[in-house]
Amino acid sequence: MQARAGRRGGLQGGAGACAQGLDQGRRDGLLARQGVARTRAQRRMRPADRRAQAGDQGAGDAPAGDHQRLRQVRGRQFGHGTRGESARKGGLPKGASQGDRRMKNCVCCFALAWALAGAAATGPFGDGDFMVGCNYWGSQAGVHMWRAADWDEDGVRKDLDALKSAGVEMLRVFPTWSEFQPLVPRLGYAGMPGEFLREGTEETVSDPLWIDPGALARFRFFCDEAGKRQIKLMVSLVTGWMSGRLFIPRHVEGRNLLSDPEAIRWEGRFARGFVRRMKDHPAIVAWDLGNECNCMGTVGSQGAAWVWLQAISGSIRAEDSSRPVVSGMHSQTSNAFGAQWSKPNYWTLQMQGELVDYLTPHPYPAPFRTEANRGAFNSFRNALHPLSQCLYYAGVAGKPAFPQEVGCLGPRMSPEWVAALGMRQQLFAAWVHGLPAYLWWCAFDQKHLGYPPFNTNAMERELGMLRKDRTFKPQAHALKAFADFRKSLPFKRLPPYRTDAVCLLSEREEFYHQAFGALMLAKAAGFDVAFAGAESQALPESPFYILPSGGGFETWSQEAWERLVARVRKGATLLVTRGGDAGYSDWIDVTGLEQTLYHKKRPIVFAFEGRKLRASDHMTAEQRTVDCEAVARDQTGNVVVSMKKLGEGKVVAVNFALEKCIIEGLDNVVDGDFSNELWRIYAYAAREAGVRRCVQKEDPRLVLTEHPRDDGTLLVCALNTGAERKSFALAVAGAVEQVWNGRWADGRLELEGNAGCILKIAQEK
Repeated sequence: MQARAGRRGGLQGGAGACAQGLDQGRRDGLLARQGVARTRAQRRMRPADRRAQAGDQGAGDAPAGDHQRLRQVRGRQFGHGTRGESARKGGLPKGASQGDRRMKNCVCCFALAWALAGAAATGPFGDGDFMVGCNYWGSQAGVHMWRAADWDEDGVRKDLDALKSAGVEMLRVFPTWSEFQPLVPRLGYAGMPGEFLREGTEETVSDPLWIDPGALARFRFFCDEAGKRQIKLMVSLVTGWMSGRLFIPRHVEGRNLLSDPEAIRWEGRFARGFVRRMKDHPAIVAWDLGNECNCMGTVGSQGAAWVWLQAISGSIRAEDSSRPVVSGMHSQTSNAFGAQWSKPNYWTLQMQGELVDYLTPHPYPAPFRTEANRGAFNSFRNALHPLSQCLYYAGVAGKPAFPQEVGCLGPRMSPEWVAALGMRQQLFAAWVHGLPAYLWWCAFDQKHLGYPPFNTNAMERELGMLRKDRTFKPQAHALKAFADFRKSLPFKRLPPYRTDAVCLLSEREEFYHQAFGALMLAKAAGFDVAFAGAESQALPESPFYILPSGGGFETWSQEAWERLVARVRKGATLLVTRGGDAGYSDWIDVTGLEQTLYHKKRPIVFAFEGRKLRASDHMTAEQRTVDCEAVARDQTGNVVVSMKKLGEGKVVAVNFALEKCIIEGLDNVVDGDFSNELWRIYAYAAREAGVRRCVQKEDPRLVLTEHPRDDGTLLVCALNTGAERKSFALAVAGAVEQVWNGRWADGRLELEGNAGCILKIAQEK
């Protein structure tokens, strides 16, 4: 009954679990990897005092049917549970080994540099803290808010008050290009352009960096009001594309905005002129290239994409080198070297890493990302979707990434209370894994706006955290609860989390499905992975590598493969999952398997550790053992999982595209009842690699991270990605001293659905 009420009523315990522990800090490592140093000028930009906020503004006049749900969202405060209780020895799940009981230390097997960086790192989003907020358009005028006829100073103040009361710390804001650079060319002989005029006037504009002074004054007023409320601003400069519509000045109409030299010249001028005039404002903490600028036109090569990125980022840095440059683009690819084998996408992650400071996936669910379309917005899959895109972007690009736009795409995808549950577990996952920020799309509903795209595109109308009248939707309550929880913790930020394996990503084909599948499998199995590009980076040191679902003739270069095999011969463990078309040199020598037949897709059913599992692949290889152990065979006797000792190391080989099955195969969905327990293959490989966690679990729905502290204690963050309240059995190598937001007793952790908590553990000596 209680679980059912939680589903119906929204965030029962709600905002309560929604914030569950999202605090700040873990992004420190990401920032330190980049090496961002806060300048003295930036220090002066930080407001000295926090403004006291009264009460829960904006929660009042919700529709009658929402009152009960809103009470449930706000009902339970974070921090309830066994706060300060006496230490107890952790219990063990059924079937745990005596070796697990004797485990004395949790070894950090590996972490990338950005995950290991010192906790004292500082950065542009507020002393290295994790920032939460949303994308902002005015509640009453939307994208027309900067027009003189629609400008409403009192409305801006009320919007900011409502957002501040919802816990918003950062806003991404959009100076619409057509409003801030309204130029038209004066045409002369044979239509040749002469000087430029201010649109609607005969005023000649001679300054190449001209910005409309009226629009600029309105923007400065907005920044002043945000600063008064200690709300930080990320300014999306070239806002020529918004919600499916172009907003461009007349002097660049008819041009390809991404490849035409004249268009690029004016975009660079706009960015430079705007930054020159606004860089003195302390509320602004980052410059965004623009809003999804790769949607403004097309490019025909990686070189053309690089030229545009360099032009705009260089224009920004020419005026202000003290603030970071943020990408603002979505749908980037890891496929930098093998585009001839796939549909070209010339906007690569490697290029972004070269030219910007932060990457910005926009990880919406379907219809844009089919891999997130196999479960509800508050499912295991969608809890990890924004996180996986950010870790994937960061791993390939070598720069930190954060979800700059995230949301459920409105009631067509899920009701508001489900959106809030999904938000709270995404927030928790982003925080504990060290992402810099999390920004919801968007601040206010826009269904009352009677102009395109809002009157023509239903998807764009009801995406806000707040309604038009500034009352809270469940999502705003979720964000508020998270902000309150962060403030209630006795520590400001989390230490970096431990990673146990490096998952190598191909840079010769689009590889996000494999990355997402690997993250889900590792999380279900109870360990953490870091991502790294296989080609453009040095091979990171690790005792455990994962090479997921290669599926093409050029997926891995010879150099990358041999470098990895050499590391295995020296003692590392490799889990390689083979896609149907993948080719590897010296396969027999490395894996001990000989391929005897290659044929079309067929179902694979096999027994693994006493459980019946199923899988499929578009091509299937039949293999026989030559110099390895067959760990699992399918219904025909064909080898599915094998293990071979190679030098001082081990190779665990899987004879199908395991990670892609998790993402793409409808019969292999991770969500639901987890009856197809393919994650156990990852757990087996982790044991072979010697992975030992201080906290072990059996239920795949529980997502854990471990954060060692300087005093020898351990903070463990736990997230229940299931929709039901549940009690989880844990094997703890030490004593649980304190719990924030969960209940711990007799070796079991109780958590509400879609809720997270933090445990403080004194580790065994």
